[in-house]
Amino acid sequence: MASALQTGISTAAVQRYLRGPGKVYKNFTSIVAPGTLLGETKGGSEFDPGLEYHDTEPDGAMGLLKSHRFVAKCVPSLTVNLLEHTTDNWLGYIPGANSADETPTKQVEYLGVGTTVQGGVALVGTDKVDFSTLEIWHGTVSGATSKCTITTDYTVATGTGVVTAKTVAQGGSIADTDEVTAVYEYDTTASGDAYTIVTSGQIAAGDHWTNVALVCELSNQSYTNPYCVFVLKNVLAEPSPVSIPAGALEEAIIKCKFKGFFDADVGLTLANSPWEFWLGAA
Repeated sequence: MASALQTGISTAAVQRYLRGPGKVYKNFTSIVAPGTLLGETKGGSEFDPGLEYHDTEPDGAMGLLKSHRFVAKCVPSLTVNLLEHTTDNWLGYIPGANSADETPTKQVEYLGVGTTVQGGVALVGTDKVDFSTLEIWHGTVSGATSKCTITTDYTVATGTGVVTAKTVAQGGSIADTDEVTAVYEYDTTASGDAYTIVTSGQIAAGDHWTNVALVCELSNQSYTNPYCVFVLKNVLAEPSPVSIPAGALEEAIIKCKFKGFFDADVGLTLANSPWEFWLGAA
């Protein structure tokens, strides 16, 4: 009598398949408030819990021993192939990178002596100035400098960027012979310009994204939570080369290998490991 074919097939199994490419989010919170969508992907994604092990092998052991294996390292990763070339995606792809529209530059500009500024002096690159950061300073060449007070010591027209000093007779503190300097932040690329320039920078704590999550769906959408979510915490990407396709109708992919990092302020035990897998409940 022939034996029955041994398989794991069951009528319930089809309810628990993971299907589809999923969606990749930055700073994921929940299915209801998933965070910032990184857009279309192409070529699938790959999650790796990144566990490495140490096996203690005492003298006399002929092989691996039960209870003698320990987790030595946990460096989880999530590799995604982003199809959309956005500033946010490029800043995530290259850790520590800056964009001209994201990181303002501080500018120190000499405006002239008091009598010159009394006639009004326009700031360089007026359309790019962040006027909320503007400071006007005055003083003699050899003496100390003092910060001016807007309205009392000077006025500024934000439309034209013209700074006008008030005379001492008008109640201002800027003397005719004082040297006057402006300090402000400006954006090297205005929002309406043709390009946003992305450049390398040193990695800082703030460059770590809170997390990256890949949200996938289970085959049975009637479940209470028909989703499964791969979450990496405190992530930075390790960029791969961007290959420019030769074909006229092919697309260049941003291949991001995000890696999770422990946070010393939270804890360094495996209970605080920088990855989670959420499996939706039936």
